[in-house]
Amino acid sequence: MPEMFFQVTNTLAFLAWIALILFPGKKLISNALCGLIVPGMLAFAYACVIGWRLATNGPPPGNVMTISGLREVFSDDWVFAAAWTHYLVFDMVVGAWIARDSTKIGVPWPLRTAALVLTFLSGPVGFLVHILGREVLRVVRSTPPDSPAAVLGPDLKEPTATTP
Repeated sequence: MPEMFFQVTNTLAFLAWIALILFPGKKLISNALCGLIVPGMLAFAYACVIGWRLATNGPPPGNVMTISGLREVFSDDWVFAAAWTHYLVFDMVVGAWIARDSTKIGVPWPLRTAALVLTFLSGPVGFLVHILGREVLRVVRSTPPDSPAAVLGPDLKEPTATTP
């Protein structure tokens, strides 16, 4: 049964991610579907499983502030599947924000798509790619194309003319 829960939550998240990657500029997708509806459904499923496991088994055994304690808690397949759902929720919320932000500031589609795919596969890496990419774009766009900084780089000064 926990395997079925895992499969259903993963499939739901995967389908929503496909929509987000293909249509990041559609508000129905980035605001509603991937910003609220799917993460809300997954969060509800997470809360139900965690609540049920707490009601059934009581508080987690051992010290959850240690790796060995967490390993013991996650040895329950239901708790493990719920913990994975926790990742699915937060990665999707971050992905929806990246889609809205990148569309708003005009991030080129290859960078936007890379950030979204990486957020789906490895949340923090995709988020990092987005925030670094948006900062590089901000710097590039704020430098006039014919300025010395555009030619030499922002840390270099324009050569000064010397008089003979």
